[in-house]
Amino acid sequence: MRGSPREISLWRFGDGSWSYTLIPEPDINTELARQSCARAHGTTHCVSFQPNGLEENWNQDRYVVHEYTLPNGSVWKLRAIFDGHMGHDTVNYVAEHLSTKVQDRLNNAFPKLDPDSVSSLLTEVITTFDYSLLVDLLSGIPSESQLSSLTEYEVQNILGGDHRSKVLRSMQGTTVIIALTNPDNEDLWVASLGDSYAVLGIQSSYDDRRELMFLSSYHNGLNPRERERLIRGHPNEPEVLSRNRVLGGLAVTRALGDYPYKLPSIYTDRVFLHASQSRNQRELIDSVSNRNLTPPYISNVPDVKYVDLKSKRLGNSPSGLNTDKKGNNIALRMCLLMCTDGLVDLYEDELETKEPLDIFPRCMDVACAVPTARYCKTSTTDHCDNVALSILRDALGGTDIEKVSAMMTVEMQEKWMDDTTILFEFL
Repeated sequence: MRGSPREISLWRFGDGSWSYTLIPEPDINTELARQSCARAHGTTHCVSFQPNGLEENWNQDRYVVHEYTLPNGSVWKLRAIFDGHMGHDTVNYVAEHLSTKVQDRLNNAFPKLDPDSVSSLLTEVITTFDYSLLVDLLSGIPSESQLSSLTEYEVQNILGGDHRSKVLRSMQGTTVIIALTNPDNEDLWVASLGDSYAVLGIQSSYDDRRELMFLSSYHNGLNPRERERLIRGHPNEPEVLSRNRVLGGLAVTRALGDYPYKLPSIYTDRVFLHASQSRNQRELIDSVSNRNLTPPYISNVPDVKYVDLKSKRLGNSPSGLNTDKKGNNIALRMCLLMCTDGLVDLYEDELETKEPLDIFPRCMDVACAVPTARYCKTSTTDHCDNVALSILRDALGGTDIEKVSAMMTVEMQEKWMDDTTILFEFL
């Protein structure tokens, strides 16, 4: 990477000026593609970006794109993003195994794959997977009544053996966002657990009219419905939400793992605290344990939404996108955008908005500016436009190469932006 040293002052970096490397065009796009591991898995464009290279700040986002061939030869496609927190163990395990569980259930349920059945299937796979993390944890530790009598030596023996990985997988956590389509993209299911996003964009081929359908639920302490659910479920606990975080610790209200928020505090005091990998982690878990009175606080039940894409293509568009001025039917162009909340954070700075949903029309503007002939459908990003990469570039500063360069190369030890993962696909 060639470039020239510069200094910049941005509020995101804190007070003062910070050194960074200015990367000229067109090298900056090549470098951003490298840093974000830009790929096209079939027709799905993918990036996952965290520019801070220190080990404690490594990217904890993961994504998978899988195709399943069912018993009748039909091909279904799954795209998923997992936004991990507190470590890499849970998110790595979920990324490796959850999609296989979905495939197994689809095969077992075949041929009964109607909208309601698939929605129930996705809910069951996600909740069952979370319970399996608990079963793994409990398989190697004494019962709750015996935990308090364990010596420090006995605790360390549990954590020092093969069971340590199971403890870490239950202690850490990850969000889940899954988009599943059947052959020819006739039906779409989106299952969400946590605060990642899935948005369906529908654009007229006649003009610039478009509509957006938000298919994910925002399971976060800022969501009024989630706040109400927690407060109603834990009355007389003023610290159930502190600083918009569950028990003052976790921003999301639903996730896989995170068993310090789902089990009685004795498990935290006698097991999880001893497995914590940093001082900050221990302090956070300890503060959560002190507020943990009536678990569980974090839910493992996703919201699942279904969209009949075939019907929409045939003209079921409430805003009339499927007709021209003379009332003639016209084709619709559909696309799916999935992302972690890191993209929203970046755009909230760029667009000066505090409303997360305000950023997605801008994302669609960027996506629809990519000529169809340049839309990449191979495993590489050479000689084509990766739409996910274009959206990431826009969120980092767009044509302002000084800002984009600084976001990529600023010389700071502290983490200056959230992990950001984007999947994009024309359906």
